[in-house]
Amino acid sequence: MHQTIYKLIFDFAGWFGALLFFISYLMLIIKKWSATSLVFHLCNLFGGVLIFLSAFYDQSYPAAYINLAWAFIAAYGVFSDHVKKR
Repeated sequence: MHQTIYKLIFDFAGWFGALLFFISYLMLIIKKWSATSLVFHLCNLFGGVLIFLSAFYDQSYPAAYINLAWAFIAAYGVFSDHVKKR
C-alpha cells in the first residue's frame, strides 16, 4: 500500500515539474516573461527539482541527473540575475 502512495506522490511531482517547465517556456515564447525574470528561473528551478525527484524514485538516473543540472542552472540564474544585483 505504501509503495502505491509513494509512486503516486512522485509521479504527481514529476507531472507538476513538467507543467512548470511547459508554463515557463510558453510564457517566454509569448513574451510574458523574460529569460532573466525571477518567476522564469523559479519555475525552472522547482520544475527541475520535482522531475529529479520523480525520475530518481523511478531509478531513471540519466533523466534524474539532467533535471538536477537544469535546477542548478536555474538556481545560478536566480543568483546571478537577482541576488547578486542587490
